[in-house]
Amino acid sequence: MSRYIATYDISEGDQRLRISRILERFGVRLQRSVFEVWLDTDELAELRRLIGPLLAVDDEFEIIPVDLSANRSRWRWGEQGEQFAAVNVLGR
Repeated sequence: MSRYIATYDISEGDQRLRISRILERFGVRLQRSVFEVWLDTDELAELRRLIGPLLAVDDEFEIIPVDLSANRSRWRWGEQGEQFAAVNVLGR
């Protein structure tokens, strides 16, 4: 399994709700439109299959792979944090 950040900017409220419910099946919400998801190859394909038809032309949706190879900590402000593996996002 690999870790991804899924983020979206969806204009239509019903579609936004449907997409968030799908993402909640695969991971946890970090912010209103940002999720951390853990997916294997088949689940990634399934997520893309479920989300794609819900997107309008002007909507934005990204699935960003997270590099876990570095031995660093993840820091979170605003709540009592836990130690996590590194989050390295390179390129676009």
